[in-house]
Amino acid sequence: MKKIGLVIDNSAAISPEEMKRLKVAKQVPISFIVNGEEYYEGENMTYEEFYKYLADKKTEVSTSQPSIEVVKSAWREVLKDYDELVYILLSSGLSEACNTAINASHEPEFEGRVFVPNNQRVAYMNKVAFYETRYLIDQGKSGREIKEYLEKTKADCGVYIAVDTLKYLKKGGRVTPAAAAIGTLLNIKPILQIHGGKLDAYAKVMSMRQARAKMIQAMRKEIMEKFPDEYKEGKVYIGMAHSEPDLNSQELQDFIKEVKAACPNLPFFTCDPLPLFIVCHTGPGALACGYCVDRLGIIKDMKKD
Repeated sequence: MKKIGLVIDNSAAISPEEMKRLKVAKQVPISFIVNGEEYYEGENMTYEEFYKYLADKKTEVSTSQPSIEVVKSAWREVLKDYDELVYILLSSGLSEACNTAINASHEPEFEGRVFVPNNQRVAYMNKVAFYETRYLIDQGKSGREIKEYLEKTKADCGVYIAVDTLKYLKKGGRVTPAAAAIGTLLNIKPILQIHGGKLDAYAKVMSMRQARAKMIQAMRKEIMEKFPDEYKEGKVYIGMAHSEPDLNSQELQDFIKEVKAACPNLPFFTCDPLPLFIVCHTGPGALACGYCVDRLGIIKDMKKD
């Protein structure tokens, strides 16, 4: 049996305990820029420090994808100890890093040894993919088989996210300055959706309370229409993510209660902080809810952390 290494980025919140359970061979983190300086979450910038910076309206934040040379260097290091590796990273619909890595995996020195699934996930949905990969490795699957499985099931999830401010979407070019100005004046809260890995507009409401209700309604409707059998079999898990500076904020606690109350028959997976490089695009106060189909039956075990 070939020895296969799991290599991941930091597109999902993973605790040190989870890293050990996943037996991660290498993590290639995505950096973010604060006032012209490069930082890495958990290495030279804490969660609390980042949000203190954001509290200053003059703070400028942005992101940059990992250098492909850094990625290839990580692969070479892992391949010294493993026959193959599977590299799970941020959705190709949100960053060019995935396509760049896929192209690099076909270079002669990596062909047949490095497998980069285009599974089009992010945040807690990618956390599931991390665990699915570990499970399949332990089941003796090859890198190619794992890649094929993750791409075959990439549509087994969906997410809705509401942002509290248009400031960061404007910086990222997802809304025009004029639209952002009008939206800010009218206190509009846009709701976005991620399906197939791409971030698209879904709806606009006048308050985060309305946004919470509309996201939950959309998520429930989608699950019932797309996965009725999986729903009946208890295979659909719901999850949440956020960019709340205060983990005990009333808004976040209310949202968690609302999601659970609206979906009493759907098992709850997790509520994770969004990775800080993603917060550079959403801004603080963003709330998200979504679902993932658990075809391998592993999420229940994941919840033990």
